Amino acid sequence: MATTQSAPHKVTRRTKGALWLLIAPTVLIIVAFLLFAVINFVFNPTTQLPADGEAFAPTPIGITIVNILLFVMGSVSVLTWLPALIIGIVLLATTKK
Repeated sequence: MATTQSAPHKVTRRTKGALWLLIAPTVLIIVAFLLFAVINFVFNPTTQLPADGEAFAPTPIGITIVNILLFVMGSVSVLTWLPALIIGIVLLATTKK
């Protein structure tokens, strides 16, 4: 029995871009959530004893900056999710002529 092999299908730049638009925002929000959970679990300031007269220990500035950056990363991914999904589907559904 002879088997025929077809030539490998070349993925075009347009298809790669469309797949990137479909996958990237979702992956970005998942990464932001995971990093937020891990960083705040590992560097939890509630394990430190508060100073006299304070209800809670202050959050270190480094964790605050990381939380702000993660918030911005999550916000960007949420804001770009629907437009990227629509544009990605349109790019995959249409053919370049």
